[in-house]
Amino acid sequence: MTFQRSISTMGLLLTSVGCMVGSGWLFGAFYAAKIAGPASIVSWLIGGVLISFIALTFSELSTMLPLAGGIVRYSHFSHGSAVSFTMSWLAWLSCVAVAPTEVQSIFQYSSSYLPWLITHKQGVPVLTWPGIGAAAVVMFIMSYLNILGVKLLTTYNEIITWWKLILPLVAAIVIATTKFHVSNFHYHGSFAPMGWHGILWALPSAGIVFSFLGFREATSLAGEAKKPGVAIPIAVIGSVVLCTVLYIIIQSAFIGALSPAMLAHGWQHLHFTADAGPFAGIAMSLGIGWLVIVIYADSLVSPFGSGLIYTATTSRLNYAMSKNKYTPEWMLGLNENGVPARAVWVNFVVGLFLFLPLPSWQALVGFQSSAIVLAYGVGPIALLALRRQVPNLTRPFTLPCRHVLCAITFYICNLIAYWTGWATTWRLMVGIVFGFVLLAVSRLFKRDKHPLEIVAALWLVPYLGGLALISYLGNFGGGTGVLSFGQDFAVIAVFTLFIMVLAHFSSLGQDKALALLPDAKEMNI
Repeated sequence: MTFQRSISTMGLLLTSVGCMVGSGWLFGAFYAAKIAGPASIVSWLIGGVLISFIALTFSELSTMLPLAGGIVRYSHFSHGSAVSFTMSWLAWLSCVAVAPTEVQSIFQYSSSYLPWLITHKQGVPVLTWPGIGAAAVVMFIMSYLNILGVKLLTTYNEIITWWKLILPLVAAIVIATTKFHVSNFHYHGSFAPMGWHGILWALPSAGIVFSFLGFREATSLAGEAKKPGVAIPIAVIGSVVLCTVLYIIIQSAFIGALSPAMLAHGWQHLHFTADAGPFAGIAMSLGIGWLVIVIYADSLVSPFGSGLIYTATTSRLNYAMSKNKYTPEWMLGLNENGVPARAVWVNFVVGLFLFLPLPSWQALVGFQSSAIVLAYGVGPIALLALRRQVPNLTRPFTLPCRHVLCAITFYICNLIAYWTGWATTWRLMVGIVFGFVLLAVSRLFKRDKHPLEIVAALWLVPYLGGLALISYLGNFGGGTGVLSFGQDFAVIAVFTLFIMVLAHFSSLGQDKALALLPDAKEMNI
């Protein structure tokens, strides 16, 4: 069987928006305000601009090669299997954790009226054992709905997404018009109490980058879009613009609604009654009872909708990894609805285990953000390589000024990964090493005995090693501070250009790239 092209342009746009507006709006404003103060508004704006560059890069790649799980496969064609596996592993690590993250956010809000779901360990809300059991039930429902077919999924998602767009906007307007303290925006005379460091630190650590990552989910479903050349650019770019505006409105309303008494100990120590569910807590403090109820309802709907779509798109990553022969062949199996059902259930099981080692929503989204932006980093590198390798391939969307924009995009990815901090980076590097151990073991029993393209992947060694070293020497998230704020930007810029040149000369030759490219039947065109 093949994937069915049944997703409309609007359906694809709403898929990306639906993935973006999940637990991010419920928690992001609170954590961003604690890190950056009123300047968290700038953090959201910067986040939207940075992600837009990445979205433009993937617009060309995904319309040129409209394949299921595309992020896993672009680097396979340009640099071969070793590079592709690394990026596949990073993308999968990030995406398989999203559904558990969204379920955890549902239960964190629900703990206000179902306290048995959540307990606190060292001040961090984590699931209880009964909570993990209930989470398993919710994730099972997400998985079951997915195997019924992508058309049903996107139809259901369109309904949920309209709710997810309208409700946060209404909540922000109601809260802002009930009470709005303009003085909060320059509390104690400062708009940015933590300076640029806080503004940038908030991007990965407050869930801002995480809240924008859903744009890529349209590219994972590219193989099922009716008109990918039109639908994908509209979906990925349109979703980023829409959500940037929405998030800035939400953040502004949150800051203005805070009582000055809540800021008595400074933005970093911001807390209030029911801050486990920040927006519901704000509405409660303002005495807007009906809005509290609606927000609690949305704390079920929005994260569930995002988790539902990520369950679909993550299974397409499994499918693409199997297509590249990194995972067992049976992952390629599609059910009668054209869905990789086996992959859906594998991710369900893995997701359950992730509830154990990952203690909090904030720590979890920081790890996911770092993993996925490193995987995104291969996008501009693959784009430039494929322009040289297959110049005549049809490109419904063509990135202008490709060398400049690709360099900027790769720089952005490296900056975001750096901003997550050393404490996250070293764990991520351990995860990458673990992935290669699994690959080595799996190749002992693999159906494909072709060698990995090691030479084309040698640039990964200085790239990942250099990024880890810069993170260790930097001043974010546990770094030693050897590199001062400002110096690190310059170092990463030089590092980015060096790696891009190295990766360009390491790419596969034209003949090898052409041999790896899929045929029209696989792309269903």
